[in-house]
Amino acid sequence: MNHHITITGKLNLSSVIGFLFFSLLLPNLVVAQVSVPETSLKSRVVISPYAQAVPNDSYTFISVSHPSLDTALTQIGVGLEVIGMTTLVNNAAGRAVIFTVDAGETHRIFVANVSHSTVNSTIVDSKTHLIFTVDSAQFGNIRAVGLNEDPASSTVVNGVRKFSNLSQLDFWGVVYIESSGTGFSMEFLGDAHDSTVGRTFGDTRLEGIQGGSTGVARGIN
Repeated sequence: MNHHITITGKLNLSSVIGFLFFSLLLPNLVVAQVSVPETSLKSRVVISPYAQAVPNDSYTFISVSHPSLDTALTQIGVGLEVIGMTTLVNNAAGRAVIFTVDAGETHRIFVANVSHSTVNSTIVDSKTHLIFTVDSAQFGNIRAVGLNEDPASSTVVNGVRKFSNLSQLDFWGVVYIESSGTGFSMEFLGDAHDSTVGRTFGDTRLEGIQGGSTGVARGIN
């Protein structure tokens, strides 16, 4: 009987320790999933200087594509958030989306007022993401961050250096004016200022310059 109690006590103690460890770890996991990393590394950040969402007038659409460049890993993590707008859930989770773009995929992000009749939860899927703003005119900008904390690092696959950073992706966006069916394109600024082609004549491989590049890239758009 005492032996049974001892075993039970050990099991209960292990369960308590496991629960406490999970409880301490869980907040970090949740934050990692919903928060765009704060970083001053220019090599990890892409911005678009203007976005808007106005009731019965306009919304913002962004696409992020993985064009399967020879220098790109097959999966690249992205965090994207709106800046300067009041979102429906006005915190880190409400103003951001976190996703992984696989080779050949395109993810779509809509920034729209919560009352929008067609840009709503019915269109959400694994590659379509929504950021809702409150029902008033909202103006701001977009910030995207690569989740890889060391964008200059590479992984050698079949003798080719491959990178997991935003310079391997293609960003495109538009502020769409619904009444006229027109809009204006968004400009994305980022890795174009510190990329390098890194190719030498007669060499068929593309390799970044160690310590001087985030990896071979053609710029953001």
